[in-house]
Amino acid sequence: MKHFHIRSKLAGNIAVIFPKGHLDAHNVERFEKEILKQIDNDVVNIVINCKELNYISSAGMGIIMGYLDEIREKQGDIKLCSVNERVYEIFDLVGFTEIYDFLDDEKTATNKFENVS
Repeated sequence: MKHFHIRSKLAGNIAVIFPKGHLDAHNVERFEKEILKQIDNDVVNIVINCKELNYISSAGMGIIMGYLDEIREKQGDIKLCSVNERVYEIFDLVGFTEIYDFLDDEKTATNKFENVS
């Protein structure tokens, strides 16, 4: 089984989630728990920093998509940053690039939230 780790941090009212490794059906539950933890704590501005994400399956993308409506109803959003070319191609193939903001780095992503009035 491929390795997967996840951690997060709070930057004001923005949660930054760091998935690392291979996100697939075998470990998607840990990813979902991390997103739910943020929503349960009323943190709905979420940046997923994909700098160390090597792969994401449809199960992982399903988690992101599954909470998008709830987060946007609460005036929040999910932004992705530091996505490598391989992972970006997977997101692009299923149309995520039309739905989500993909930003170059974490600072740019968090600034997008801070500049929303």
